[in-house]
Amino acid sequence: MNLTSVAAYLAVIDTGGFRAAAERLGVTQGAVSQQVRRLETEVGASLIHRDPAGCRPAPGSEAFARYARTLADVADRAARLFHDPELVVGAASNIGIYLLQPLIKAIGDLHAGRYRIRQYLGTNSDVLDRLVLGELDVAITEWWDQRPGFDATAWREEDLVVIVGPAHPWSRRRSVAVGELAGQTILGGEPASGTGTLLKAVHGGAQLPAPVNLGSTAAVKEAVHAGLGVSLVLVGAVDTEVRAGRLHALTVDGPGLRKTLWIARRQALVPNDAAALFTHALLATAPR
Repeated sequence: MNLTSVAAYLAVIDTGGFRAAAERLGVTQGAVSQQVRRLETEVGASLIHRDPAGCRPAPGSEAFARYARTLADVADRAARLFHDPELVVGAASNIGIYLLQPLIKAIGDLHAGRYRIRQYLGTNSDVLDRLVLGELDVAITEWWDQRPGFDATAWREEDLVVIVGPAHPWSRRRSVAVGELAGQTILGGEPASGTGTLLKAVHGGAQLPAPVNLGSTAAVKEAVHAGLGVSLVLVGAVDTEVRAGRLHALTVDGPGLRKTLWIARRQALVPNDAAALFTHALLATAPR
């Protein structure tokens, strides 16, 4: 697939028109049209939908647009490999926001001159999908689903706690039985974070209500503080709020709830590529 054609196609999508794309690329409008037609011929499909509002991906071609961006990004990184090498690290939002930033700084300083680190934060599923597509070099997530062609290593275990607001009846308790959660509104961040599966695995078939997913841990914490429900979160995600008295954390009676965090990367072609170096450095930071 011709990368010049891909670049022309993406410029049309990003700017909303062929003339604007030509200005961005510094070529004629005819040259942009020619490259887009060449790409459409190569893939055997119409890629651009034109209407008075501008140009956008043709219906059914949205997945191709994502692949095209990945191709352009990987090509750019390959072209800069020998003068500006970059490592793209993706992390599930809870890990990236609450655990990873000081470690990224320390590892970046330690490996300065070898590569620079660019971060991406998203949902667990999104991060793993981007790893498979080649958009990420390393993925750090709350679960791993044994995808072939990748090396995944358990990085660390993080305790899970129940959080309630300061006015909640449990706010002076230290623990709660799993059965008591059944009578509560349970607030969740991202769907499919693995917390519900872990709870069932550790504490059996307790029938709990489906969580009300709010999209992010930050939203969950605000809702819990307001008294709209309770939640199960990584303990590291609520340290600040618990110390400030905005939230109260309880353990769950019985076996401890601990979530394994994973580091995944494509199986290395060489033993000391940047992804391997970063992975080894991050593994060294795990609590002993």
